[in-house]
Amino acid sequence: MKGCDEYRIAIQLYVDAELNGEDLEEFSTHLQGCAECREEVEAELELSRLLRHAKPLFHAPDALRKRIMKATDGPPGSH
Repeated sequence: MKGCDEYRIAIQLYVDAELNGEDLEEFSTHLQGCAECREEVEAELELSRLLRHAKPLFHAPDALRKRIMKATDGPPGSH
């Protein structure tokens, strides 16, 4: 069985829903018995929630937005 240090990458993959198959099963089993890794997962999930709900610090100027829209052939979802 792996030690917690070897699961550090798996924590981020788990939070990003990128673990699957045997890796997900092995990590889930590890989480059941490891309070330290569960706390780390919870902290990463909370950070993800905060980042999703945070407002941007700066807004792009209208001129830049227009240039980007033109370069990408229109507004999002128009393809």
